[in-house]
Amino acid sequence: MRWWAWRQTPASSPVPDVKLFLMYHPPDYAGALPHSIGLEKGRLGLVHLFAARGQQAQNEVVIAHEALHTFGATDKYDRSTLAPVFPDGYAAPRQEPRYPQSAAELMAGRIPVREGEARIPSNLGETVIGPATAAEIGWAK
Repeated sequence: MRWWAWRQTPASSPVPDVKLFLMYHPPDYAGALPHSIGLEKGRLGLVHLFAARGQQAQNEVVIAHEALHTFGATDKYDRSTLAPVFPDGYAAPRQEPRYPQSAAELMAGRIPVREGEARIPSNLGETVIGPATAAEIGWAK
């Protein structure tokens, strides 16, 4: 993928800091989209998205998530269940009561609404960058 990305940069243009390749799939695509990936080494990524106007806001969440990977952010969800991991995967881990959360930690990708249940944020306005992610990308110590 790094070689392919290098080949897609014309010699006469400046080298970008980050390259994200967006692969749009038909809105009626059957099943789950392939896993998107953002690589810190080489700062590039391949993001799978739905080509539908109604998906634009959620697509932006996926793009932002993968972009942060290129700066060193790690996932804050359990890979087997896709549930946000407490506390770093919660937008407001100190909130009482804990549920429902009103936003998703961007690198967790889901809003915990009750124990064992989470939903995908509708748009970037329903996401935050938590302290752990901020430290990983150099925004905080």
